[in-house]
Amino acid sequence: MRITNSTILRGYNRNLNRLSQAKNSSENKILTGRSFSRASEAPLSAAKALNVRKSLYDADQYKENLEVADKFYTEAETSMLQVSEELAGIRETIIAAVNSTKDKATDLNIYAQQLQTKANELVSIFNTDSAGRVIFGGESNNAMPFSIEENNGSYTAMYHGVPVNAYTDSSSFPYSKDVYIDIGLGLQMDEETREVDPQSALRVSFNGAKVSGCGTENGRADVDLSSAVNGKNYSIDIYANNIKKTVDFKGGASDADTVANLQAAIDEAFKDTGVSPTVSDGGIISTADGTVQITNNPNADSKKTGTLAYENLSGYTNKYSLDLSAGISGEEYSLNVTIDGTSKTVKFTSTGDEDGDKAAFQAALDSAFGGTGYSPKIDDDGIISAEGYDVKLTGIADDDGKSVSFEREYTYSNNYIQLTLDAAKALRDGNIEYANGCIDRIVSATENILVEIADMGSNEEFIEFSTNRLETRELNLSERQKTLEATDLEEEITLMKTYEALYNACLQMSSTIVPNSIFSYIR
Repeated sequence: MRITNSTILRGYNRNLNRLSQAKNSSENKILTGRSFSRASEAPLSAAKALNVRKSLYDADQYKENLEVADKFYTEAETSMLQVSEELAGIRETIIAAVNSTKDKATDLNIYAQQLQTKANELVSIFNTDSAGRVIFGGESNNAMPFSIEENNGSYTAMYHGVPVNAYTDSSSFPYSKDVYIDIGLGLQMDEETREVDPQSALRVSFNGAKVSGCGTENGRADVDLSSAVNGKNYSIDIYANNIKKTVDFKGGASDADTVANLQAAIDEAFKDTGVSPTVSDGGIISTADGTVQITNNPNADSKKTGTLAYENLSGYTNKYSLDLSAGISGEEYSLNVTIDGTSKTVKFTSTGDEDGDKAAFQAALDSAFGGTGYSPKIDDDGIISAEGYDVKLTGIADDDGKSVSFEREYTYSNNYIQLTLDAAKALRDGNIEYANGCIDRIVSATENILVEIADMGSNEEFIEFSTNRLETRELNLSERQKTLEATDLEEEITLMKTYEALYNACLQMSSTIVPNSIFSYIR
């Protein structure tokens, strides 16, 4: 059998090309450190390697999320420590004010101004942002959540445009839902509510109303209905027992007509809610149980709707509660009642029945204050009020009759900022008793702040633990990736050297295989 030169050349070229490709492939594996460049070279290993790569990418994203969360919690903790320091300063200021022995009126006004400044500082701290995200704004990313609104000389702390005393439930405020980030715990969502399971993610938001406190022990609101114009539209937002309603009503021909119009509008707005706010003849809005706060409706058309002066009485307000349960039938009882500087001695004879004694006391109040312009009332709880005026009760000497037992009550805000504003107002009014009551609540607020700081510290510890866990996972995945994709350098270098030697040998053999050309003869 005769083998032609062309057959020999084709075989030589094929083998030379195969050695060249093997040598180049081996060199490429050594340079890149990868055992294959295309999935088709190792389908099973490639599929496993892709899963490992995805896991590495996820772990890297989770670490970035944790870094963001760590900075967020660090900023929040720093802010809360500043709040704690501010509260300590507020407490010291109030103590110094109530113990001042110099020019009392001047000193109290100075201390009141200091408290007003500290309230503004608290607002500034609670409006702190971290990388463009407001820390204590709840769901809101950029709007400053806290502000202080002045109305008729009364200052109200606001959270997202709502008085902090409006709701006792912090989840009732705007932007109150929590924000979460995925840190690799297996993010899950409730199928019905589509909300994140708190145990499957990390919370990175703080409800400012919850952190700073909200609601009051109880409260009322005083609307100046005497300025209402007959036939003009008015719109106010009423927050009662954690329910908000916008109430639209018209001014009447008289104050009584305006009260009736407002009451009818309130009844319509709050029907089927289980809450029944009432309006007194003096414009006091209250509920049987819970708090009431109001604002003029900010969304109303100012050209078509008028505004009314109002004062929320759920902060600094005097209240006295009478105990008429121990009255002895036929015995005469007396009490001094002071309303807006007008004092009267109120005497009545007990019927031996609590309800009867309330009726008798009311009749005595009407008689004593008839013609004064004040209309004090006693409610079912024994609390005396007089159309928004502070009422003061004092006992009297036994020769004027047995003194009725009573207890002075104050309404305090649960919010640190509002409490500071109310303490400032009390000092300006010279009410040392109320300011003293604020001290204890500031101490309680400081304790609550420490609990919040401890909670943040626990979350930061969890963030550190999760970061370490992810770093360990990345290390294990990297080792797995090497097993699936990395080149065995020792083995590959040996192969590369072998291919290189074979390739050089093949080139050297070319002189005996490739036929001489005409140019070889010319030489």
